[in-house]
Order: sequence, then C-alpha cells, then structure tokens
Amino acid sequence: MKHIVAVVVAGLIVIGGGGAVLAASGDAVLATVGDLEITAQEVTDRIQQMPPQYKQAYATEAGRAQLLAQMVKEKLVYFQAKKDAYDTNADVLAELERIKTNLMVRQYIRDTFSKLTVEESELTAYYDNNKAQFTAEEEVGAKHILCKTQEEAEAARQRVLDGEAFADVAKDVSACPSKEKGGDLGMFKRGQMVQPFETAAFGLEKGGMSDPVQTKFGFHIITVYEKTGGGTKSFEEVREDLEQKVAEKKQQQYMDDLIEKLKTEYPVTVN
Repeated sequence: MKHIVAVVVAGLIVIGGGGAVLAASGDAVLATVGDLEITAQEVTDRIQQMPPQYKQAYATEAGRAQLLAQMVKEKLVYFQAKKDAYDTNADVLAELERIKTNLMVRQYIRDTFSKLTVEESELTAYYDNNKAQFTAEEEVGAKHILCKTQEEAEAARQRVLDGEAFADVAKDVSACPSKEKGGDLGMFKRGQMVQPFETAAFGLEKGGMSDPVQTKFGFHIITVYEKTGGGTKSFEEVREDLEQKVAEKKQQQYMDDLIEKLKTEYPVTVN
C-alpha cells in the first residue's frame, strides 16, 4: 500500500510566519509530517545540542526556521527508511544496542551518585587533613622605578625619602613604560616577575620600599602597596570546593568498590 505523507509546516518565515517559530511555546506543534509532530521544544533541544559556535546562529528566527525545515526532511527520510525495513536492519540494531548500553551506564551512575550524601563531619575531616590544598596564593601589589645605573636608582630612592610621592618620581625618571601609571605594576603572584625582583617585592612589608634591586633590565626601586593571601582559607570560604572534592572522592570510592565486586560476579578476560 502506498504510504502518503502529508506535511504541514506552521510559522515558517518563508511563508510569512513573522516570528512564530521563535516565539512558539515548548509544546506548540510547528510541523506535522505524516503522523509525527515536531514541537518548538524539539527545535530548542536540537539547538542546545549544537556546538557553541552554531547555537547563536540557529537561535535566530531564520535559523530556527531553517532547522525546522531540516527536521521535516529528516522525518520524511525516516518514513522511507522505515518503509524499506531499516527498523530491523542489523547495523541499525547493533548501533541501537551500543547506544542503549551507554545510556544505561550513564543513567545508572547518575542515579546512584545522586543518592550519595556528604556529611558535615566528612567536610570538616577533609578540611583538617588537607589544609595545604586551601592556602590562599600570596599576591602583592607593587610600584617600581627602573633606572639604568645604581647611582640613578639611589638618587630616585632618596627623592622619595625626602618627601616626594613615589608615583611622581617614577613618572619623572623611570625607564619602564609603567611610569605613565606612576610605576604601578598591579597585583602579581610568585613566578610572574623576574628574580631577584620577585624576592625583593614579596620580602617587603606593605608600605615598605626596597634598596636598589638589580635585574637584567637595570636597577629597580620597589614599593609594595598591597599584600594578600599567604594563609589558609577559612572553612566557610572553601565549603563549596570541599563539598565537590568530598563528593568526587566518595563517588570514586563507590565505583572502585563496585567494580571490584562485579569482577567477582562477571569474570573479565582482556585479550
């Protein structure tokens, strides 16, 4: 018997839909192909599955209309494939079994992990035993004056000691482009500056000023205006991180135990 397929596409801009595909609610039927319907939610779900670089284009009215037209074509080809008995094709069935296996495994893991709970005592125990993981990385905010010679650097330092603003002296004599900002280098962590500049900067107290420090760039006078980190973050500061770490640890332990148990029930041979 000849299979007649009726196609009714609603709201396409090519026939004057004027925004219906974009504005339609999730359960709105945008197209009917034979006895199959394509809803606005199905179009949205297809867009959400796309790589990020395509989502923006297909989220427009024209993009959704184009995608809907493509989905109509897919349904039409589906009917032809079904007519030719591809629902019993060996390759199709094998692929379906593979997909089914993967879905079952993922859903089992998702459901099982959702039942695992993290107790407050577990969080505090992990925090107390792993405080080194929660140390705030030390940062300093510093300004500097870069000079070609030690004598020039010492003279610049003396001007600051005599009462001139560090930023003003930097703007006047520094050989670094940072002079335009009064020598301000912003906040930085260890490993971001050359040695021995780093050692000198991190060794200063807030508000302190160094003697001339020589690097491959010349001689620096450094002052530190901010210091942060260097201590252990509080329990509340890292609670969210703790919850994730402890949950992941419990999940991994559960899976390790499960796999060992299952190996005794289902012998494994790796060729």
